This record gives sequence, C-alpha cells and structure tokens, in this order.
Amino acid sequence: MAVNGVALGAAGVGVVLLWSGLHNASILTSIQDIVQGKQPQPGPNPTVGNLAAEGSGGGGQEGTATGDAPQAPSTVSGNVALGKMLAAPFGWSTGAQWNALYALWQRESGWSNTAENPSSGALGIAQALGHGPTNQYPAGPANGPTFSAAAQIAWGLAYIKATYGNPVNAWAHETSFGWY
Repeated sequence: MAVNGVALGAAGVGVVLLWSGLHNASILTSIQDIVQGKQPQPGPNPTVGNLAAEGSGGGGQEGTATGDAPQAPSTVSGNVALGKMLAAPFGWSTGAQWNALYALWQRESGWSNTAENPSSGALGIAQALGHGPTNQYPAGPANGPTFSAAAQIAWGLAYIKATYGNPVNAWAHETSFGWY
C-alpha cells in the first residue's frame, strides 16, 4: 500500500501540534529540535497571568486584539511561520499561493489569533464568524479561552480549500468584495 506524502506530512504536523499543545511547548522550537535531531522539551507550566502578558500582538486592518480574555502565548511572526508550515501539505507555502494567503490574512486579522471584528463578530487569524448559530470555528480552542492559532489556521486552510479551491482564488474574492 502506497503512503501519500501529503497525508504523511499532515500527520507529522498534527503530532507536533498535539505534543506541543499538551506540553505547553513552542511549536516552532519543537520543530527546530526535531530537525536538529534533539528531543523536544516541554515548556513552562503557564498561569493565566503570564498567558495574558505573553499574548499576541495587535490586530489587523479589520480586527483588534482583545485584552480581557487569557491568550495563548503567540506572536504574529510565530503565527505566520505556523501558517506557512500548515499550508505546506496543501502546496500553498511558496509562490503565488503563499503570497495570496499571507496577504489575505494580513488584511483580515494582521495574523493575530485574538483579532475580532466588532461589526461582524469574526474572530482570529482566518476571521471566522465566531458568535451564535453562525459560529464557523469548531467548538474548542480556536475561539477561546486559548485562541489557538493552530486551530484557527487549520480551519482557515480547510475553509479556503472547500470554498475557493486555493488562496489565489480566495484573495481575488477578497479584493473584489472585501470579504472571503
């Protein structure tokens, strides 16, 4: 039986994300450790106080970072790097597809996992509708209290694939209509 390389890569990424989440470790540091042949190390045991202090940077063009809820330790640059890593199995981590994905989420949220659009209620990096019966993120870490960048990006990539086929098409819709 042949193993699909994309499926194998996605499974590997999933294992790293799961391990990092369970051990409060930086995803990027865990990946760097694995690439260097080292055992990934667990992170510190966080408290709500230090989570809020380490939270994400500001919001993007439409969103603003929320300051009241505890936030997962995340940075915009870390979110971009994670986005590139998670886009790779789709073939979207380079060239026109990556440029379109980067531009799309830069415009929507500034890659902030805590961005919120007060007029629509859209949340996070992918700006999924986050309130009431139209909640697009699955229940769980994507929309609170941890605002998981990994969950938001994974949802956003699947949404783009299902709705537009690829980021170039999603970006074309965004630039034509102001939303995707």
